[in-house]
Amino acid sequence: MNAEPTHATRSRIQAWFVARTPWQRRGIAAAAGALATLGHAPFQLTPLFVVAIVLLVWLLDVSATKERKLRSAFSIGWFFGLGHLATGLYWVAAAFNVDSDAWGPVWGVPATLALAAGLALFFGVGALLAMLLWTKDIRRIAVFAAAFFVSEWLRGHVFGGFPWLLPAYIWTPGEPISQLASLVGAYGLTLLTLLVSATPAVIADGGKSAGRRFAPVLGAALAVGMAWGWGAQHIAAAPTEPPGAQPVVRVADSGLGQAEKWQNRPDQEWRVLERYLEASGDPSDDNADTIVIWPEGAIPAINFFMLENPDFMSVLGHGLGDRVLIAGLTRREARVDGVAYFNSAAVIDGVNGEPRVSQTYDKNHLVPFGEYIPLWNLVSNLNIAPLQRIGAGFEAGPPPTRLVVPGAPPAVVLICYEAIFPDMIPRGDGRPGWIVMVTNDAWFGGGSGPYQHYAMARYRAIEEGLPVARAASGGISAIVDAYGRQVAATTARVEYAEAQLPPAVSETPYAQWGSIILLVLFVFIAGLRFLPPEKRGPGGSRI
Repeated sequence: MNAEPTHATRSRIQAWFVARTPWQRRGIAAAAGALATLGHAPFQLTPLFVVAIVLLVWLLDVSATKERKLRSAFSIGWFFGLGHLATGLYWVAAAFNVDSDAWGPVWGVPATLALAAGLALFFGVGALLAMLLWTKDIRRIAVFAAAFFVSEWLRGHVFGGFPWLLPAYIWTPGEPISQLASLVGAYGLTLLTLLVSATPAVIADGGKSAGRRFAPVLGAALAVGMAWGWGAQHIAAAPTEPPGAQPVVRVADSGLGQAEKWQNRPDQEWRVLERYLEASGDPSDDNADTIVIWPEGAIPAINFFMLENPDFMSVLGHGLGDRVLIAGLTRREARVDGVAYFNSAAVIDGVNGEPRVSQTYDKNHLVPFGEYIPLWNLVSNLNIAPLQRIGAGFEAGPPPTRLVVPGAPPAVVLICYEAIFPDMIPRGDGRPGWIVMVTNDAWFGGGSGPYQHYAMARYRAIEEGLPVARAASGGISAIVDAYGRQVAATTARVEYAEAQLPPAVSETPYAQWGSIILLVLFVFIAGLRFLPPEKRGPGGSRI
């Protein structure tokens, strides 16, 4: 059992938190978690995230004084995670409103709260790990950062992973500090962000002079300033003009909402096709070489699957001319034991107005419960269906690989959910020249979800040093350079964006040695816990 700090050495802030009841502290933890959400897109209020983390450290300081400190810490971490994820992922409920016959709006809120409560367990684990090595001095800041980094890494990998709202993303992509992702990736930046965000908590340490309490904060501020300066220099070294050989890319959307696009009408596929062809422009001499990209599931499979309908493909070919189209679509394969369905993207190149499917990519990282039901053989009799109601859901394809795109560098396609995961891009000899992302953000409604998703897509560009062309239904379609900066994007009134594809840069340190760099960084920060403790003078004061 750890003894509580004496009143002589306890600061007023520490005393205030100690005086709260357990449920009051849990409420503060949940409120702090909600406050942390404002650090992420679309708000990007980074200082509020820092305040939230400082509050969390102070709450854990109190837990360290309790007889059941591990239980107390886990509870504080879980409530923080619940508040953070319930407010940060509220838009998940919108997906249940799309197919009201299958789910209905009544399921949206409880399902979202259940998701937040489940994922919040990782925050509880982070707090528990921190408490195992907690100290009363500044070393606890390193303990906090290392422990919560471990929990965030686990959240991104266990049971398929869900690395949404990583602390790294409080830095606006494309701006200087975000460039650190080219060195350490999103997880490494998460570790550094936790460290600098937690450091101001030491200003409440009792028994210290003002100078000793504020010195670490000034050090953290200096580190952030140095990171900003390096990032600004890194961006300044970017090429100012794309090479002339780079193709022009147009990302297009239909402008239709999810429910509207999936209306059960005999002519629905044709109606949607017309909207996409309008957004793609005429195949004139001015844009004959333009590469057109359509989002995930661009053409609904209500009456037929587009690749199987020759009349549909013929009309598509005449509308595109000889331009190359990369389109998200649903396809199927007949098998001995039934039919397999895939969430796919196809490279379609026109030859004399006749479309030819040259390559396809089948989504590898599927969304649990959205695209497939885990343990389907065990739960199939419960009448649980994935949100995308196609049989028992989609089947997973092989990991992403380079696709040949006529008139452009080889590309790797990521479909929706895959863009939130670092390390999906092949490296070395398999490295592409750009990343194509197709997604259906209309599932998320009009809230924060599409903005959060877009921010993560821009981080993939920074990590890999590759430009991104992103086509999003109901979200932000954009062209992003290798530094995560937006080159062109759709607006509320314009359903396409067009620009010359920015060039790739050399393979980043993260792309080459990411795992090694991350391990070294973690060992260094975690190792700070084992430095000698601060010495205490007479009466318990620190010297």
